[in-house]
Amino acid sequence: MAITGFEIRRLTLVGSGVPNAEVQFRGGLNVVSGPSDTGKTFIVQCIDYMLGGKDIPKLIPEASRYETVRLVLSGPKEDDEVVLERSIRGGDFKLVSSAETVRNLSAKHTAGDKNSLSQYLLSLSGFSGKKVRKNKQGVTREVSFRDLARLVLIDEETIISSTSPILSGQYTGATAESAVFRLLLTGVDDSSLISHEDPKVAKGKQAGKIEMLELLLNQTEGRMADLQLEGDAQAWQGQLAQIETLFEKAQTELAVEQQNAAQLEGMRRTELNSLRKLESRLGVLREFQRRFELLEQQYRSDLRRLESIAEAGARLTQMNEERCPMCGAEAEHQEHEHQKGEATPEDVAQSCLAEAAKIKSLISDLHLTRAENDREIGRLNDLCSQAKESVQAVARQLTEMLKPRVEVALLRLRESQADRDAYRRALELHGRVKELQGLMANLGQKSSGKGTELESARVRSDEAEAFSQEVESLLRAWHFPGLSRVTFSEGDQDIVISGRARSSHGKGVRAIAHAAFNLALLKYCLKDERPHPGFVLIDSPLVVYREPDTDEDGFSHDVKDAFYRSIAETFHASQVIIFENEDPPSNLNSYANIIRFTGASHGRQGFIPKDV
Repeated sequence: MAITGFEIRRLTLVGSGVPNAEVQFRGGLNVVSGPSDTGKTFIVQCIDYMLGGKDIPKLIPEASRYETVRLVLSGPKEDDEVVLERSIRGGDFKLVSSAETVRNLSAKHTAGDKNSLSQYLLSLSGFSGKKVRKNKQGVTREVSFRDLARLVLIDEETIISSTSPILSGQYTGATAESAVFRLLLTGVDDSSLISHEDPKVAKGKQAGKIEMLELLLNQTEGRMADLQLEGDAQAWQGQLAQIETLFEKAQTELAVEQQNAAQLEGMRRTELNSLRKLESRLGVLREFQRRFELLEQQYRSDLRRLESIAEAGARLTQMNEERCPMCGAEAEHQEHEHQKGEATPEDVAQSCLAEAAKIKSLISDLHLTRAENDREIGRLNDLCSQAKESVQAVARQLTEMLKPRVEVALLRLRESQADRDAYRRALELHGRVKELQGLMANLGQKSSGKGTELESARVRSDEAEAFSQEVESLLRAWHFPGLSRVTFSEGDQDIVISGRARSSHGKGVRAIAHAAFNLALLKYCLKDERPHPGFVLIDSPLVVYREPDTDEDGFSHDVKDAFYRSIAETFHASQVIIFENEDPPSNLNSYANIIRFTGASHGRQGFIPKDV
């Protein structure tokens, strides 16, 4: 088992009411053989799907009743197995570890997200946190497991492609794809790379900056012209110094006049306070007079009532006693006990006259008080008139004397301030013009200079020399005909076999050379103990080799035997899974895990049980 990476142990389809469809693998060489329509390509698609592929497996009729795909993986430790589950129709993953702990993993790779399948597989492969550059400017991104999948999962269409095994054929991804291959070769990522801006983008931005500076410069010069000041900046500086002197003088004059006005205002405020006090006292006394008048009216009302009572008492004493109006009894027969202790009418009349005398005395005193109040009111009226005249005199002095002087001083101040602000604005705009011109000059110098360029992301031939030797070693072990030397083309990012580019060969040679490329990379990483997913899966590396293109010569049939025998011997410490139409050599059973699909009634018909 490799130091890093993992192995595929088992692929299972699970459905309701149908037997599981399952295929098991082990370490070393695994060969799944059989004719067409036995499910080999479907297995490859399911494995790719369970390792984060975005494409749902193309459902074959036999698989229509299955719902879930399970993939069992084993880590560096043999007993460290995990089960990945995913709906066959898409969605995220469920991971069940050997300790029966369950966690959900996102199907989409997100930088820094530890709960994604990509990050989990990267951690098993030893690529956690690794970064690769993604463009010529050196901008980097995190490695995704799908970057590695291209180098370990090779389907039947990719195996015969003339495109380099490193590249997907997409122009925008070529830089990152070469960087991933370099990462596998060297074990060093691009996290320390410092990016620089794309020259075309930088040039466009610079042109935009210059255009904006020109616009600002024209606007600033226009504002300077609107001020309509004669002379240049030096003359404006002299004028500004004179105007600032006038401005300070006007400020001093205004301050003196404002101080004089403040003194008069203080006097006016003092007189107003005195007037307010007099008016307040006058109001109190007038209120007293009103209340004294009401009190006198009350006294006179009391006098009239007492006089009426006294007169009624006198009249009662003059009346004779008669029969009782109730019972008709004469006076001598009447009982007068209820009249005991009661005052006689004569006594009541005398008391009323005495009380009336007291009230008359109070009225006399009230007249004296009201007369004194009237005198005080008259005195306060005279004082109020004097205070009002004093306030009016101070106000006239403020209005007629100081106000014109303050207005003149304020006008001089405003005129000098307007002139001062105009020259200050002109000098400020002049400084901005100089600043904008300097910025434009600096941008012009930068545009004429050449920026530093990063080294190309393509893998150099010298970097891939040891890897090329591993490819050559494999091809030689496979009895590849006419083999002399294998090198690496920096331009094609592909191997060159005996001086001829891989892409220039026919499909059969391209396929077997592609397989050699991917297997040599696994061998190279294992040998140097570099991070690698730890397995390679290849679909149909030999099927077209038996049927050469018109531009290919025929090859000896011992290549196939040598191919399987070499892989079984070389990769016993890792895992290689090969899918082929034809069966491998019969004497390979003791060295490899051979799974044969017959497509007939005898043996195992195919991946999906025939009774489904």
